[in-house]
Amino acid sequence: MAGFKLQTFSGQAPKVYARLLPEDMAQVATNCRLDSGRLEPWKENLASSITFATGSISGATKSIFKHSSSVWIASTSELDIVRSPIAEDPHERIYITGNGGSSGFPQMTTAQIVGSSQYYRLGIPKPADLTSVALSPAQSNNSTTEVPQSRSYIFTYVSYYGEEGVNCDAEASQVVDVHTDQSVILTFPSNPSGSYNLLKKRVYRTDAGGTYRFVADVAISAGTFTDSGTDATLGEEIPTSTFDAPADDNSADHPEGPMLGLVSLPNGILAGFSGQTVSFSEAFQPHAYPDEYKLTVKSDIVALAPLNTGLLVLTKEKPAIIQGLDPSSMSMMEVDSSLSCVAKRSVVDMGEFVMYSSPDGLVMANDNGLNLITDQTFTRDQWQEYNPSSIVAFQWEGHYVAFYSNNTESKGFIFDPRGGKNSFVKLDFHATAGFNDLESDQLYLVVGGSLVKFAESSSASDFVWRGKKFYTPRPINPAVAKVQCDSYSPNPTMKLYADGLLKHTQTVTDSNTFRLPSGYKANEFEIELSGSVPINEVCVYESAEEIGAQ
Repeated sequence: MAGFKLQTFSGQAPKVYARLLPEDMAQVATNCRLDSGRLEPWKENLASSITFATGSISGATKSIFKHSSSVWIASTSELDIVRSPIAEDPHERIYITGNGGSSGFPQMTTAQIVGSSQYYRLGIPKPADLTSVALSPAQSNNSTTEVPQSRSYIFTYVSYYGEEGVNCDAEASQVVDVHTDQSVILTFPSNPSGSYNLLKKRVYRTDAGGTYRFVADVAISAGTFTDSGTDATLGEEIPTSTFDAPADDNSADHPEGPMLGLVSLPNGILAGFSGQTVSFSEAFQPHAYPDEYKLTVKSDIVALAPLNTGLLVLTKEKPAIIQGLDPSSMSMMEVDSSLSCVAKRSVVDMGEFVMYSSPDGLVMANDNGLNLITDQTFTRDQWQEYNPSSIVAFQWEGHYVAFYSNNTESKGFIFDPRGGKNSFVKLDFHATAGFNDLESDQLYLVVGGSLVKFAESSSASDFVWRGKKFYTPRPINPAVAKVQCDSYSPNPTMKLYADGLLKHTQTVTDSNTFRLPSGYKANEFEIELSGSVPINEVCVYESAEEIGAQ
């Protein structure tokens, strides 16, 4: 008796020679859903009619983001967008890096204005120095009877959202000695131009101990301010003396370019990068990135990804892990690994770990280190055929859903990081952008310039599954076959290959045994199944009696 039967179906492992694959593994598995053990098709994608508040969907779309059920954002740039870390933020702010062109600076917007494509620069600008600090009257009548108080003045800008920035520099030439019968007149420099949303100026002066304390808020339009207050009227110490804005498109100040790769971390911290530098925000102050919170790695950064207790820094060379819960006390450790990141958009937060594309395959990373999880699936050369630097990926139901473009095709694949024989299957379409909406548990994709919901249609896709090479010690001529399905509408197809040649194509209409062609003998056989209905079992034998005996 010679033949074979398949009652379970699994995914691909290109690294394994086709004859040495486990009996139920595949050489080809496209659009196959294998969770249940039988051969099933993935559902087709379902067209979505969402209206975008900013941007529109086209073949050039690279980023989509759901701000709320009524506000979606689309862009042809590779954006990183995070929500406000402030609990119950009344403005529903979001923070964005990655815009191309003239707006390459980090940005922020709100639910109220994003629909009008209104964006502001992220960060509050540092003011120019005070134009002048003068006494009024210029000469005191008390100069012979009291000791004057030496004062220094500075000011900051404050936005309409209450965000306060770093102060201007304090000039030694502007220190004034003030008697009790004198006021101090401040003359402000011109306000900065650009897409800022500034509401007012906040004035500080030194107290008797030399600490800068709050004096007053002044309208943004005011050119001067007169201070007649005593030390008893001063308020809190200035809290924002280190609140620098993030790196922007000013190449003179930031030769490594604007901050990119924005991610949200625990405790209200945001992080981004520019060149080889990682910047952390002040906790719950997403506009402020103190210089003292910056850390530098040895190679250019490609992407950042949150970990359970810190941040994964993926570079063009060795990765690094930064750990800590306070931006002022972060510690960095370089990972002794050659698994560099070759595609920023391949980096996906999978929950307990991060996955990304390296030159050698897919990498799983967590707080404990890195693991090449496709090591048993691909050789390096096989992985390179997927052009790993082109990969764009998303998380869906614990699966890594990825899309690639090489010299011959633009397609996709699904990788299950839990491992096993169902780890890898291919998809016959390509997406340029996506968003995993955890609220609705749906993965939105941009496919062919249109927005779709992944695998949400009531229609099934067409799958192709080609099994291993079965080898028989003696040459045989299989005579009969059977394909068992719950339904045969539409009809599935079975193909039989012998020693690499197609010998028979059968349109399967029922569970009855059908005959195979005679007149040859071979040692090596392959079965290919295609269609859009689930298949439970397939068997090929030398005689009908053998099928019955099984």
